Amino acid sequence: MADPQTPAGAPPPSAPPPKTGLSTGVKVAIGCGILAVLAIVVVIVAIVAGGMFVSKKAKDFSGGLEAQQEASEKIRELETEHPFTPPDDGVVGGDRAERFFAVTDDAWEEMQEWVEDMQERGEDIEDRGGNAGLGDAMAGLQGFGRSRVALAEALADHDMAVSEYLWTGMALSHAYSMLDGPAGGSSGVPQPNLELARENRERLAELSDGSDQSKAVVLAIAWTLATSEGVTSSIPGIDTLMH
Repeated sequence: MADPQTPAGAPPPSAPPPKTGLSTGVKVAIGCGILAVLAIVVVIVAIVAGGMFVSKKAKDFSGGLEAQQEASEKIRELETEHPFTPPDDGVVGGDRAERFFAVTDDAWEEMQEWVEDMQERGEDIEDRGGNAGLGDAMAGLQGFGRSRVALAEALADHDMAVSEYLWTGMALSHAYSMLDGPAGGSSGVPQPNLELARENRERLAELSDGSDQSKAVVLAIAWTLATSEGVTSSIPGIDTLMH
């Protein structure tokens, strides 16, 4: 029976628009707990600087254009010198996991102070009603640039391509998230990865605690590097690890 309140001949009500899924990059940012930190940088720049101002001051605010270019070159060289293809069985392996943790620790040592500073600035900005200052913009962009450089250097020190680093981090984080799930192998995570995650539970907790000051920031910075160099699209299976 037709709805008596619907005029005759009226077109049927349109269906609600489908929900748009998050991109993998956004899922990584949210899962790593860095979304707020990156958002602070973006908001500060939008409020204080503006696109033209940032463009003119990029070499002062982003860790130096030359350093950024060198970091990009280093990332590309590592992909060539240490090409990575995810193993068919999806097993991370102990040696690869240790290199992943070593890169994370080295890079985090260089960027932790900036992350903590950005968190404090974000709280101060919120208390001021969203009024950011020029110093906030400078600190945000300089730290973000230095973090990218620090990660590129850490990857080079351990002969690890950013593609291998990202895949390893996602695979280990996925296994960690399944540790307390139902038993019986229904998670689809290789058993060796679950054992690795169990052995490194505390180290993986530092990557998965969801706080803005966790080492997960390193993984998110790696994503920005890989994305800027077009690496993420060439990592087979990376999307499945985010589901």
